Amino acid sequence: MFASNLKTFITDMAKNNKDVSGYQLLSMLSQGDGDFAPQEGNVIVNYIRKNFPIGGNLENALEEISSLKNEDYMLFFEKKAIDFYEESTENERVDFLKFAMKLINADEKVVKEENTMISKLFDWWGL
Repeated sequence: MFASNLKTFITDMAKNNKDVSGYQLLSMLSQGDGDFAPQEGNVIVNYIRKNFPIGGNLENALEEISSLKNEDYMLFFEKKAIDFYEESTENERVDFLKFAMKLINADEKVVKEENTMISKLFDWWGL
């Protein structure tokens, strides 16, 4: 299901709850094509409204992403997918993937990198 090369990477990293992990996954997906479109931002805002009704400080979550080395980007993506998987039900994963699909289609173009990332989520989660 998940790659075994994550073992070292995971041990150095704190686990996030599914909502923060979902936010990070969406943020990373939005960067998949190298361009952050306003429509993608709207999808992320809707996710935040649904999952953080009383608000929350997500600066640390974004800081984790922005401080990644290029070679660690997909390992981190996989780690966040594991965190989300471990704390979610199948219905929650399906609901999340609906947000993810809206996100990658928001700018009306899906590039190879976005397709790869979303396909990995479907594969890793057995959906």
